[in-house]
Amino acid sequence: MPFDGVVYVADRSLHEIDAVIDLLATPDKWCKGALRSHDGRFCIRGAVRAVDGAEMLEPMILEAIGQVAGKRCRRLESFNDHPKTSHAQILAVLMRTRDNLSGIDCQPQPRFAAWRNAARRWFAG
Repeated sequence: MPFDGVVYVADRSLHEIDAVIDLLATPDKWCKGALRSHDGRFCIRGAVRAVDGAEMLEPMILEAIGQVAGKRCRRLESFNDHPKTSHAQILAVLMRTRDNLSGIDCQPQPRFAAWRNAARRWFAG
């Protein structure tokens, strides 16, 4: 079957993002400037690494940062450690990542809009 494992990857990613959300659920669990603080708090990258989700989650979280904050970041630390980043923004990004992974509230990507419109015109007649 050509799509064997697709559900597993999506399911695994959802479990990983849920674990990251749990690790950063409250402001007293989040930190800036370190992957993990001496008292057990995590930054966003530290939490992702703690759940072994870096390979799958980091690109998705970076995309969600662009969607939520309206700016692109190359590294999770750039967003996490920015002086104006709040815990509420961190949770908003993580929830958007989860929504994107589960297919909830996904908007078509602009890069595909031209292709989609051309396909609609072609099939319409």
